[in-house]
Amino acid sequence: MAAVGQSNHRAVLAVLAILLCYSVIHCKCFHLHGDVQVENGRNATVTWHSRPIDTEYLSLGENEEDEVRLYCGEGSDVRYSKTLNDDHIARWSVMDVLVISKSTLPSVGTVNIGPFINMRDKCQVIFWRYSNGSDPTRTHDGNLVPLFPNEEEPHLITVGSGSVQPMQGHLAMTSDISEMHITWVSADVSSRNPAVYYRQTDVPGDAINIMMSSASATTYSAGDMCGSVAGEVEGKHFRSPGMIYTATMTELKPNTNYTYWYGTGTNTTNGLSPVHWFISPKPTAVSPPSARIIALADMGAWGGSKPKEPEWQSPIPVVVQSMLLASEKKSVDLVTIYGDISYANGKGYVWERFFYRLEPLATRVPVHVAVGNHEYDYISSPTKTHRDPSGLTTPYHPSWGNLDGGSSHGECAVPTAERFKMPSSPGSNGVFWYSHNVANVHMVVISTEHDISPGSTQARWLEQDLAGVNRNTQPWVIVGGHRSLYDNVQYSNADVDLPYQIHGRRFLNPLFAKYKVNVFIAGHYHNYVRTCPMDSLSEQCVQYGGTTYITVGTGGAGLEPNTFSKPYWVQYNMTGSYGFVLFESTSDEQAEITFIASQTGQVMDRTTITRSSPGTSVTQQPQATNSSSSPGHQATVSVGTLVGISIGFLIITVLLAVVIMVIGSHKKPSSAVHSGKSGFSTLEQNEDV
Repeated sequence: MAAVGQSNHRAVLAVLAILLCYSVIHCKCFHLHGDVQVENGRNATVTWHSRPIDTEYLSLGENEEDEVRLYCGEGSDVRYSKTLNDDHIARWSVMDVLVISKSTLPSVGTVNIGPFINMRDKCQVIFWRYSNGSDPTRTHDGNLVPLFPNEEEPHLITVGSGSVQPMQGHLAMTSDISEMHITWVSADVSSRNPAVYYRQTDVPGDAINIMMSSASATTYSAGDMCGSVAGEVEGKHFRSPGMIYTATMTELKPNTNYTYWYGTGTNTTNGLSPVHWFISPKPTAVSPPSARIIALADMGAWGGSKPKEPEWQSPIPVVVQSMLLASEKKSVDLVTIYGDISYANGKGYVWERFFYRLEPLATRVPVHVAVGNHEYDYISSPTKTHRDPSGLTTPYHPSWGNLDGGSSHGECAVPTAERFKMPSSPGSNGVFWYSHNVANVHMVVISTEHDISPGSTQARWLEQDLAGVNRNTQPWVIVGGHRSLYDNVQYSNADVDLPYQIHGRRFLNPLFAKYKVNVFIAGHYHNYVRTCPMDSLSEQCVQYGGTTYITVGTGGAGLEPNTFSKPYWVQYNMTGSYGFVLFESTSDEQAEITFIASQTGQVMDRTTITRSSPGTSVTQQPQATNSSSSPGHQATVSVGTLVGISIGFLIITVLLAVVIMVIGSHKKPSSAVHSGKSGFSTLEQNEDV
């Protein structure tokens, strides 16, 4: 019997003692000694001894196909069920880390599993052993059969402070810069008055300065989902999200540091969160204007690795940490994830893991989202009653596109819509389409998974929103959605995503040109592409103004292979690196776009875009023209405009003189040479001036 503690890079972990011993096949000798409590986010070590066994049924000692699997909650409680099969939420091969010599059996094996995430239920570790096929109990998962611990009274693993611990905290802006949402998850503690408590960080922390805002609650059930997987109540598929609480901090002073904590109880062991801090939104007229916005898409919970692989192989912790470092260095105002957020694909535990990874960033900087195909796309069933939170009775499946798949595996954005509370504005639709201001930038999020053709509900809202932007206070406009409009993929005519780009450009580019949208940000393709600033109608590169299209599907999901072309409008493209875009509006006329690689922190791409050409005045807001001046309103013309008019007048005068002389030459041939020289001489003198 052994209890082994193992440390990760931060702390010593001494949490789990499991003894696995091989005897004859029917020996129940897998033991978990005592109920175990593991700190949230920490790993645990499984330890076992092995010795030669009955080779009629099993291989000698450990086998390369042996696995340790983790089962948590819902339908996977082994107290009541022995038909677990593949309902595990994670698995580890014992041979990945086992050092064993069959000549020196018995041997000791260990495997480090985790991290364990507080999902408001208890977990069980099961050892699956290899069978050669003759085992009469081999009824599960091919050639693997389970060894259950302590069949009579199995002990379970509790994570963190239990179900009342507030988890998954994340901030979000509202349409009012004096407010900030905080959303978190726990068990139902509504009777204990859940709330957020906050105060200015630089004000003494006595009780009189602490403000409080009560939380509202929501949740969702398996019956709300739109299809299989997401609606199946199993440990691996649907799991109760607990109660989702949202409280709004109000009366915030602009651009001010606030300290806050949330939940119930009196400390972190009985229902309160740790203390966090954030900086409240900047005012519209901040001087100098400087909105700083991080953008990325296609994240996931594991990223490029699989659940069976060690956690350190996932790029997600590195991506989140790099954004957190950039946020602290640059005082970032907002992070927006443009779809394909967690890649849960109907598996509730993946949402839990994703928010665990996101929480350090999301409790420091507000995080907004767009819906992607992996959040929303579903196939409706005539026999299934469901709740599409976008308000549709059937999903949007145009004949020309590839939006008729089941990428969300039945989620139809229910978890996304309930877990994220986005700013609201007239005509907005929750997480699907909405807009808000960040200092001197107007942010618009659209759903590329819904109809945006002219005349559609979303298109009418988008045009109304863009038409109402005050370009005096928000000179910069960023529109974003999940699917890209321009990238550098080598398409074939059969490519399912090409039709969307063709139609998306036709639907959106006229609006972008009409309302001078500066940047469009998307993901979907797992690479980074930045176009030149383009005239959205002619699709030609322009030096000033235009719309810059960015694809930044580099948030952590597996990267696309390097099989790309480079059309004329691609100014920069890159594969092979996770990262994010940082947009900085350095002035009302110029902004900087930077791509930062998460693994190294290196700047891979940087460009400056300019709204208008130097020396020209820009009409910030459409004004009705009037033939006469009115008191208090004076027409102004820039110096550059006056110079331009003067040069134009001078050129016209010279051309007129040349024409007159040419006409005169027909009347007086003898003086033609002299007149010609005189004319060009005058032109040369004028150019020198």
